[in-house]
Amino acid sequence: MTEYRIRQHPILPIEPREEVEFHWNGHRLVAKQGEMIASALFANGVRIFGHHPKDNAPQGIFCANGQCAQCLVLADGVPVKSCMTQVRPGMRVESVDGLPELPKVEEVSPLYETRTIAVPVLIIGGGPAGMSAAVQLAKSGIKVLLVDDKTRLGGKLVLQTHRFFGSIDAVHAGTRGIDIATLLEREVHDVGNIDVWLNSTALAVFSDQKIGILRGGDTYTLVEPQVLLVATGAREKSLVFRGNTLPGVYG
Repeated sequence: MTEYRIRQHPILPIEPREEVEFHWNGHRLVAKQGEMIASALFANGVRIFGHHPKDNAPQGIFCANGQCAQCLVLADGVPVKSCMTQVRPGMRVESVDGLPELPKVEEVSPLYETRTIAVPVLIIGGGPAGMSAAVQLAKSGIKVLLVDDKTRLGGKLVLQTHRFFGSIDAVHAGTRGIDIATLLEREVHDVGNIDVWLNSTALAVFSDQKIGILRGGDTYTLVEPQVLLVATGAREKSLVFRGNTLPGVYG
């Protein structure tokens, strides 16, 4: 397949990375180490990842941020969001045409006792609001657990290359969003008193004030905070019109 990879960018540095082989519907393709499946497919000229189960409409990248399921594929037999899942060497990726078939389970996984931990403050969301709140609380001597479902902190800032406006002191005016994310992330790690769980999803807030969190995609933990701060941010409201979900319209 023809490669459609960006080699130079006017703002973002593109560092050399090792190549990783994977398969798309039986065809051998090449990705870059650490690349998401969706990016690797796009770099190889693949735009359609599957078809909708109701009207057979083509599906592909839509939000590009893990908030929808338009980019669903099968990775080694498991349905995943391709914009949130890294390519692994030898991975076999397949398109989803209609409803995906779940992998067959030979035996039931053994049950284990769920771990419960108590924390003074739990913050769900590692974007600018969540990180800023965590830093201020930590500076006041309060222990914080900061949870985010992405592979790095920053939220929407990691998608923004424009320079911010407003107050230099309050919102880093004149600095690009991607650089603000790095500044805040560094502050989170340097201030101390903050535990960070990445690639972790808050699944439920229960009536006994405990929050169920799937950490790292495979470890379920109940967190019992004295204070819960939800800083999950907002998302763009896309205009609705016929064909707006087709690959290439958004995303």
